[in-house]
Amino acid sequence: MSELNRMLSELSPKQEQQHVATAAIPARWGFRLARVALALFATLAGASGIAWALSAGNGKAVTVAAQPDIAQSVTTPVSLPSPTQKVVSADVRYVALTPAKETAPAVIETAMVAAPAEPVVMAKKSEKTAQPQAEVKSVSQAGPKAETVVAKVSVSAPETVDVAEASMSVETVEFTGEQLADIAYDKAQKRAKVGDNQKAIAHLRDAVQYNPNHVVATNQLAAMLFGRNQLRDAENVLRKGISANPHSASLKLTLARMYQQSDREESALSVLSVPVESLDGEQNRVIAMRAALAQKLGDNVAARESYQWLTTHEPTDGRWWLGLGVSAERSGKHDEAKNAYTHAVQAGGLSAASVKFARDRLTYLDNLKQGAGNGR
Repeated sequence: MSELNRMLSELSPKQEQQHVATAAIPARWGFRLARVALALFATLAGASGIAWALSAGNGKAVTVAAQPDIAQSVTTPVSLPSPTQKVVSADVRYVALTPAKETAPAVIETAMVAAPAEPVVMAKKSEKTAQPQAEVKSVSQAGPKAETVVAKVSVSAPETVDVAEASMSVETVEFTGEQLADIAYDKAQKRAKVGDNQKAIAHLRDAVQYNPNHVVATNQLAAMLFGRNQLRDAENVLRKGISANPHSASLKLTLARMYQQSDREESALSVLSVPVESLDGEQNRVIAMRAALAQKLGDNVAARESYQWLTTHEPTDGRWWLGLGVSAERSGKHDEAKNAYTHAVQAGGLSAASVKFARDRLTYLDNLKQGAGNGR
């Protein structure tokens, strides 16, 4: 009996010590409350991240897709501690999630694992500069089950605008006198077409002032002034033009015609009495007008020289031969006059009256020659 009492007495302290060392198993409601608290914390963290992304977007469009996906993604459940053993450490496992797309600029993964007694938080951060999206993942694990809350925030990269500073350069272009004269002359032609002669004359004056060698503008200006009965102004314009262009046959002809129409034929003949070789063109017209004026004014020597030049350069024109015959007859050159009248009738190009006049002069010269012979 004593032996049995001794064994009972040794057994009682061990059972009491074992009863004290046994760890209490948490209640089922305690685990549920812990999971709910951690889920709320993860949701608040995701919402904070979204708000921060919106504030950092500077008014840019931000696409947010936040969907909590609660899934049990832990393939191997966490083993529970034995009721008779103390909880020393919590088994932490990485929860595999869907990999981020290549277009995400940065991936922030946060894993929060909590044991029944105290939570353990682990954070892992990696940045990828070549991806335009940000993804925040938070994992919470409590007890035998794990809940995963994933919040994805897609932040569009701010548009970059290349600003090219437009530069304006001002270049000064200097026109020559000839170019300015051409511009003024073109303006004068436009005004003359619409009948605005006053402005046309003003532009022509500018053209002549810019370029005194502008013969066409000088002639037109003088003609328009002459048409407005501004004879003195027209004469001054032509005189200045001839002074600047002493070899211009065109300016000399214009001034001679203006004098001729003003009954100033001697002045016209004086303008045309220049060496033929000094003219730059229209020599035939100058010599023809000079010959006619000289013959009309009785300057037979000047007329005969002019017609001789014309018959040499245009021998098929009967007018020049007729003119030479008249000037030669008046100069007492009867043989030369008879030869000229003969060529005038043969060359043609004359009116019937001119041909009759030439024939009559030939008859007269023949009779004059016969009378002179009989008088001997």
